[in-house]
Amino acid sequence: MIELINLEKTYPSGNGKVVALSDVNLTISDGDVFGIIGLSGAGKSTLVRCINFLEQPQSGKVIVDGVDLSSVSQKELRKIRRNIGMIFQSFNLLEQRTVEKNVLFPLELAKIPKEKAQKRVDELLEIVGLSDKKKAYPSQLSGGQKQRVAIARALATYPKYLLCDEATSALDPNTTSSILSLLKKINSELGVTIIVITHEMKVIESVCSKVAVIDNSKIAEVGDVSEVFSNPKSEIAKELVIPDLIRSIKNQNGYKFRLVFNGESSNTPTISALALEKGISANIIYADTKLIDGKIYGHLVFTLSGGREQFEETKKFLEEKGVKYFAEAE
Repeated sequence: MIELINLEKTYPSGNGKVVALSDVNLTISDGDVFGIIGLSGAGKSTLVRCINFLEQPQSGKVIVDGVDLSSVSQKELRKIRRNIGMIFQSFNLLEQRTVEKNVLFPLELAKIPKEKAQKRVDELLEIVGLSDKKKAYPSQLSGGQKQRVAIARALATYPKYLLCDEATSALDPNTTSSILSLLKKINSELGVTIIVITHEMKVIESVCSKVAVIDNSKIAEVGDVSEVFSNPKSEIAKELVIPDLIRSIKNQNGYKFRLVFNGESSNTPTISALALEKGISANIIYADTKLIDGKIYGHLVFTLSGGREQFEETKKFLEEKGVKYFAEAE
């Protein structure tokens, strides 16, 4: 388990100091795929670098499996870091080394016997689907293949944790999807706890079980992905998750409803049922729903063409159907 307690991080600047992290508190449980999302400059990358002490906070604690990283020697810290792999947006591969030797590099630093190290390299290249590229150089690989090499290298020393700092930002959508599938496989089959840093909600939805939203150096919201996606509470979470929904609501007058599908709602076609059973017409102005683990999550916004009586009747209908909603009359 990773615990961040009252974490503070600042950087000096010409005008005094820049606050990168302020009073950050998070708990990441073993086995999680934990997402950290925020806009550029919110503090995401600083936060992930504090987890393995590549950046040392001014105050607060980073506790990894019960060990406070600020209390250990540099030698002990290096040993702990072997248990925390990391991949980056820019891959950071050694261009003069083959795929095989890139993955071998951390094993050489750890002084693992050659035969054992080679066996580990072959095993990892099989996992990431690059056994046939072991003698290739980074310049001969696609972006997705380079990231797979970086993932294999990060896993070389059998880490318990894998930090992913915008690992898919430089990739096209199809390649991003394949990398995210690989991360899910690593989590489920190898039991590696994964922390994903991103500015894209689609990445969080695809792979994470829990998410923390960071804004202006502070944690604005934490929760299960399904809950944050279906019912974001902080303004920054709403901006990241449902920006089009917010705009669509602001641009509409009259009787408005926002339906929230949080995985508990049935598959009943609510709008058509409203028309058939109650004779009430609805105009859908926004819809964004997703099927996650066989359950429906998302939002749907509609307006009514009728008056107050139909507004009240629609509220009663939705309550009877067990559909979570927010209603607004203007």
